[in-house]
Amino acid sequence: MSQNVTPIFGNGSDGALTISSDTTEAPIDSSCSGTISTTSLTATNASFTAGQKILIHQTRGTGVGQWEVNQIASYVAGTITTSIPLTYTYTDSGNSQAQVRVLKQYTDVTINSGITYTAKAWDGNVGGILAILASGTITVTGTISANGSNGTNGSAPTTSDGGGFRGGAGVNNAAGNAGEGTVGASSQTTSANGNGGGGGRAGSGPPASASGGGHAAAGGNGHDGSTGGSTAGSADLATLVFGGAGGAGGDDGGVETRGSGGNGAGAVLLIGKHIVITGASNAIGGNGGASGNTQTAGGGGAGGSNLLIGEDVNVGTNLINVSGGSKGSQNSGPGADAGDGAEGRIAIRACRITGTTTPSATTSIGNSWCNIGSGSIY
Repeated sequence: MSQNVTPIFGNGSDGALTISSDTTEAPIDSSCSGTISTTSLTATNASFTAGQKILIHQTRGTGVGQWEVNQIASYVAGTITTSIPLTYTYTDSGNSQAQVRVLKQYTDVTINSGITYTAKAWDGNVGGILAILASGTITVTGTISANGSNGTNGSAPTTSDGGGFRGGAGVNNAAGNAGEGTVGASSQTTSANGNGGGGGRAGSGPPASASGGGHAAAGGNGHDGSTGGSTAGSADLATLVFGGAGGAGGDDGGVETRGSGGNGAGAVLLIGKHIVITGASNAIGGNGGASGNTQTAGGGGAGGSNLLIGEDVNVGTNLINVSGGSKGSQNSGPGADAGDGAEGRIAIRACRITGTTTPSATTSIGNSWCNIGSGSIY
């Protein structure tokens, strides 16, 4: 479970923020590691300083999806001392990657109409999470985006436009790479990579299409043994993960136009005393890349996570989108039908909730901070 130092909505020390032009968030962040019940977090960024609120997240590998909000008591190059002991152990080595980022303490935050505020792209160490903390009101009349990029018609993996796990790349005359997922980086396999979709088969028969990433459900299977990404995370987002990326299509004879996998979507975290959405908050998976022949399309990336925490939360009607990406297009053939990406998750923790979402949000109403502006995030 995630934890916080009171008051949960911050002290407003960073003033008001208005996003009036298309902007990609640029947080103060670092990869990190630390041990449960200690107050020491290994992380490096010269802009860390005492008093800053921080979000810590195990993004991949051991303990994936664990997260908490804490505060910096002091910082000496390479080491954050936290105000309260860590709730979890965070591991940053090999396939296990954890990150820490500052949550600026705003009064009010406004994303203007017609404007898109985009998460920093996940690069294997940091990014993929758009997070806002406000002691007053978060007003979204524009668009918040942690969407995954679409796959390409070619062997290269996708580049991210603010999303999370990265789609698998094609390999000449071989099986495609699985999408990046909860258990680790992309690798050449037709099996699921945690919630990353498996790559398309090569071998003795015709090459085959790839699988989609998983999240709230398993991703769609590709053709002839390629396995869709597994379910991941929890419905209430106490365990919060990125959408699994799609795998790349296989190649049996140097086919240069196989489809790469769509990127999985990242995560949106809004913590504000009042939250009003009349625009959009999106964590949509990227579409799989198209096949240049009959049967080697990429799998779709899964939808991501959207978590809102506040006293009063108004989400309008179907303005939060965590859809999975579609499988790549291709002609009919022995390896036809890549897998779609699965849907993501929406959760709301508030005193009062107005509006509806599709899929329906998992809600928790009446927690300890209601009407007092302080307490723990459970």
